[in-house]
Amino acid sequence: MFRIVTVIAMLAAAPASAQEGGWFGLGGFDSAIFNSQANDILRRSHQQIFGESVEESLRRPATSVPRTARPAVAPTVVQRVAAELASGFPPEQRGRAAASFADLYRRYGQLERHLGITAGDPAGGVASLTAASYMAFADSDVSDTAFRALYAQMRRLPAQPAAAGDDAQGRVTIAILATYLAATREALKEQPSAERAAALKAAGGTYLRALLGIDPARVRIGEQGLSLR
Repeated sequence: MFRIVTVIAMLAAAPASAQEGGWFGLGGFDSAIFNSQANDILRRSHQQIFGESVEESLRRPATSVPRTARPAVAPTVVQRVAAELASGFPPEQRGRAAASFADLYRRYGQLERHLGITAGDPAGGVASLTAASYMAFADSDVSDTAFRALYAQMRRLPAQPAAAGDDAQGRVTIAILATYLAATREALKEQPSAERAAALKAAGGTYLRALLGIDPARVRIGEQGLSLR
């Protein structure tokens, strides 16, 4: 059994070390502007794709919605999302941040293949971001078994038929934020920082609240998947 965090960290490894100005140099989780903007984009993306909260969807009968691979996202869409996310950084960091975000999205495709996520499946993206947000907020790893159970739960989410060709921006946003959270958490293991750990925890809680619409302290992810206490 492997841990989802390890796979994400391997695929989304920082392009440069902390000393060279990699993840720590970007400083995204220290920026209230970035966190607020990412939260707004995430809420918009989730509503665009699913039309309801995850908590509402989890009340549905345990029947998976059939999934088919989605067409590859156009590079222009990835660049647009990366630039929008990077606009929350200080001006001198935006170019490097946008390039890093675009690279994270490319690496997310490898993550899908490693974990058996249907290519482009929004449920896989939501499962990845939910897991990464939980790990950031609770400072707890999620096992392979737990992730697969979580993904099975998220497959109950009824993606809107009309959004099949129009949700690319939302899917890219979710994929980037998932890998960014997990890779930053791994970077903190290499160079601990209480201040940045607190910022990462706050970001994880913000995204969990945006995804689930509840207090993130209620969330647990274990071998049976996601549960709310």
